[in-house]
Amino acid sequence: MCAALKAAYHSARNLPDRILHPQRHSAARSRLSQMARPRSILVVCHGNVCRSPYLHAVLQRAFSDVSVSSAGFIGRDRRVPLVSLEVSARRGIDLSRFRSQPLTPENVQGADLIIVMDAGQARYLVRVFLVSPERLVIAGDLDPAESPTRAIRDPWMQSAHVFESSFDRLDRCAATLVAVLNRRAGN
Repeated sequence: MCAALKAAYHSARNLPDRILHPQRHSAARSRLSQMARPRSILVVCHGNVCRSPYLHAVLQRAFSDVSVSSAGFIGRDRRVPLVSLEVSARRGIDLSRFRSQPLTPENVQGADLIIVMDAGQARYLVRVFLVSPERLVIAGDLDPAESPTRAIRDPWMQSAHVFESSFDRLDRCAATLVAVLNRRAGN
C-alpha cells in the first residue's frame, strides 16, 4: 500500500510538468529562434561536476563559433566523478581535465544565453543575479521527449544508469538547441 501511495504521489506531483511540456518546448524553441545567435553560452547546474560539464562539452563540440562555459552554485576546482568520466568517455567526450567553477556576476553577465537544469535555478538567477528571463532556458524545456519532470535529474552519487539517463536527456536538449540556432544562422 505504501509503495502504491508513494507512486501516486510522485505521479501527481509531476503532472504539471508533463501537461505543460509541449507548450514549454514550443515556447523555448520559438524564443530561441527569434533571439540573436548567442556569442556565449553559460551552462549551470548545482555543483558544476555532472550535468553542466557534460552539456558544456557537447555544446562546445557543436558550436565552433560560440564560447561555451559552465558554472555551479557550490565549489571550485572539483573534478568530475569517475562514473561521469566513464559514461562521457563512451560518448566520445573527455572530461578528465574539467574543474568546477563557481557562478560569479562576471560569468553570468558575460553570457548571452544561460541554460539551467531546473526552474529553481532559473528563479535564483533572476532574483539574485538579476538575469533577464529572456536570456534563460531550462534545459528540460528543450527535450523533445516527454519526461516525468521538467528538471534534468542530478546524477551526483548515483549509478551509471542514472548518468546515462541524464546524459541522454542532455543530448536531446543539445540537439534541439543546435538545430534551432543553426537554422537561425542559416547553417
